[in-house]
Amino acid sequence: MWAGVLHHVTGEHVWALGACQHGPLVEDKEKDWIARNSVAHQRLTEIILDDRWLRGVHKYLHFRSTAELESFHNHILMYASKRFSFSPPVYAARVMLAGLDYNHHLHRTARRKADGSIRVQL
Repeated sequence: MWAGVLHHVTGEHVWALGACQHGPLVEDKEKDWIARNSVAHQRLTEIILDDRWLRGVHKYLHFRSTAELESFHNHILMYASKRFSFSPPVYAARVMLAGLDYNHHLHRTARRKADGSIRVQL
């Protein structure tokens, strides 16, 4: 599939060993495809078929950031600190409350200063 990008950028969406997995494309007369064997296509081929890249690409395909999960865990600590002991029902209630609060504030807009820039509090 990765090598299929070389076919896709030239406007070829079905080839001998595969096909693009996207739906029908909207024809846009303003955009041109890269010509096969042009300088741009040759440079792209060098990048996509680079042996060093192909050996390590599997590491990047399944990478996921844990930043949001870590943020949620920090939010739980505001409601159920590790410094105190809670009975299981109380701990469960506090974690549920933390989840409700986190979801409530998840998509709120950032606070802004009078000049319109985003307010950052360190």
